[in-house]
Amino acid sequence: MSTAQAAIALFVKTPGLSPVKTRLAATLGKTLAETFHLQAAHTVAATLSQLTPAAQGYFAVAETQALSHPYWRTLPCIAQGEGGLGQRLASVYQQLRQRHARVIFVGADSPQMTVAQLTEAITWLGDSSQARLVYGPCTDGGFWLVGGTIAIPEAVWTDVSYSRADTGSQLLKHINRLGEIKHLPLLGDVDEAADLLDLQQALHDLPAPSPEQQQLRAFIASLFLPPSPIR
Repeated sequence: MSTAQAAIALFVKTPGLSPVKTRLAATLGKTLAETFHLQAAHTVAATLSQLTPAAQGYFAVAETQALSHPYWRTLPCIAQGEGGLGQRLASVYQQLRQRHARVIFVGADSPQMTVAQLTEAITWLGDSSQARLVYGPCTDGGFWLVGGTIAIPEAVWTDVSYSRADTGSQLLKHINRLGEIKHLPLLGDVDEAADLLDLQQALHDLPAPSPEQQQLRAFIASLFLPPSPIR
């Protein structure tokens, strides 16, 4: 039975069990890339925790054997399942739709997302009995958030080519047919070392950063990258 409370699933991989941030690791090294992934994921998880009781956050964990891993203790865990990313997105969406009337996905690579932005998404999905979806685009052509109040066919997820500059536009083309869409602000995400400077700036520009966002900004500042002037 589904509840009116929204579900927000944060997609994560477990260091030591899956390759994590491989392009970032090519510059920073494996250990620092994994550390960034964990800090970014827990920064987003802390933001999700502030949404209670309007939403329940989940870690959507890539590896079934890691559902009880110490890394993922701060939120309930759900398995992504098997297959490519499209199949795993479909699986998690279907699982959470059985429990919640509204389901939202976010990634760990945009930890500058705010409670206000997520609340806007939750409110939009809850303000109507009509079919509604919400979408947050990324600067690299992907998306940092997607969600809805309706069943989304598996083919919508699997017909998208992921990790491409047109991934977001492909997904939008599919979901445009399903209901009314609210677009959230464009955010950057982190794939390569150069993206860290943009994230550092975005975290600095937040009007009220959380303690976790401040800690993540300090971690970025501690890396080998030279400090950048704040614009």
